[in-house]
Amino acid sequence: MQRETLLDLIQAGDTARLGDFFYTSAAKAKGTVKVRPADVGWEDHTLTADKFQRAETDPADIDEAMRWCVLVSDIPECDGDTAAFMYLDGETGSAIIAALSGPAHDHAVAIRMVARDLRAEQTEAPARKTVTVEAAPEPRKAANDNKPKFASIDAETLLGMEFAPIKYVIPGYVAEGLTLLGGRPKLGKSWLALDFGVAVASGGRSLGAECEQGDALYLALEDNQRRLQDRLRVVLPRFKRPDMSRLSLLTEAPKIGAGLIEMLDKWRQSVPDPRLIIVDTLAIVRPPKGKNQDSYAADYEALSPLQRFASEHRLAVVVVTHVRKAEAEDPLEMISGTNGLTGAADSIMILNRTTDGPKLYGRGRDVEEVEKALKFDGGRWSVLGDVDDVKRSGERKQIMEALAAASGPMTPAEIVTATGMKLPNVNYLLRKMVAAGEAEKQGYGSYVSTPQTPMTPQSSSSHYPPMGTKTEESEDSEGGTLESEVPDCVPTFLRRAA
Repeated sequence: MQRETLLDLIQAGDTARLGDFFYTSAAKAKGTVKVRPADVGWEDHTLTADKFQRAETDPADIDEAMRWCVLVSDIPECDGDTAAFMYLDGETGSAIIAALSGPAHDHAVAIRMVARDLRAEQTEAPARKTVTVEAAPEPRKAANDNKPKFASIDAETLLGMEFAPIKYVIPGYVAEGLTLLGGRPKLGKSWLALDFGVAVASGGRSLGAECEQGDALYLALEDNQRRLQDRLRVVLPRFKRPDMSRLSLLTEAPKIGAGLIEMLDKWRQSVPDPRLIIVDTLAIVRPPKGKNQDSYAADYEALSPLQRFASEHRLAVVVVTHVRKAEAEDPLEMISGTNGLTGAADSIMILNRTTDGPKLYGRGRDVEEVEKALKFDGGRWSVLGDVDDVKRSGERKQIMEALAAASGPMTPAEIVTATGMKLPNVNYLLRKMVAAGEAEKQGYGSYVSTPQTPMTPQSSSSHYPPMGTKTEESEDSEGGTLESEVPDCVPTFLRRAA
């Protein structure tokens, strides 16, 4: 049975369901359902927000339904006077989003922000500052969109509803949706991105978190196959190497708006369990800026197609980009570009190096704020702990070294002299160290060191599971071992197309 469209509802005069459409759209766009006066047309340049009347219940008839709209006046990144509205075209059933008031330079931004909330497909360089939304049975719903179907719902009912939980690809760090990964050149962003892909494809661990196995696609657009092969051989264990057939690799890709989304969707349909896509880097796939396009709109529009694709299919898409040279009080402001990039992304991660060492900062809509101290070794990033805890651990080490080097008990003041630390920090850490058995208190205000038992480090091969009974090495004629040939880096879905 063919699904009904908005045009079908208009032709059938189904005012109740058209009312549902407007109220649902208003909830998504954070707007208000209004009614245009009968003597003013949509294209009338004298149309202002004060001429609209607030809608009540459902449209009285189809003529009134064709005068209904969703008015949005509080639009992020726009002037306070800026407003936009969405209404239905009675002849085509398409929804039209248009700017209503405010500075002209805010109109395009306002339209994009409303269209984003409605999950609308935007036309390129729209005439008369409008966006047309092709008619559909109902607004397309993203897979992780938890908005209710009807216009309103009481809180008690909402509390009793169950929604599918957000899927984490790298638990604690990367969830479904669009994640922007920024970092300075040559700091190790690509190594971290590759580690994400390897961990997901093998069901291994990344940043200390165990990942559910699935299919991953890595667009290493600044590399070639030889370099990728070298990096894989660095990060993977030499013996009992995991099966990496679920990691697809590409070194070339079209730009956004020129075939990239279609290519990603083709890969998605070609694998059994798509979970992660990595685009390294944004600069290579972003579309060129329009001639009269402002920087914020260009940045926002560059990432919006990837964000919609990730949300609709419940995939994690990680886009690698660069950061500014200058430090910022808010790590998110380090991303190179305008706030349009961070506004379009669901989550942002910043890989940075300070005087305290490398660290990873993350924040997002579905990811809790995290700041971890990292260590880079053997092509892989590992987590040392929370930044504050690791810094405190370094100060503990200084105190332990001072106590061990002393010929007798030391007072806090003497430890300050030996380490250069602040007295309140020394007093605080000494109490913690005594409780943990790392130092002993002798007499009043004097401390000595205690022997420490070294920990046995874990093998790096524990990051990835073995391939089970499959043999990955073969003996040569002299009794040595040879690694099996690295698989062709061209993904299966493209080889079949060729």
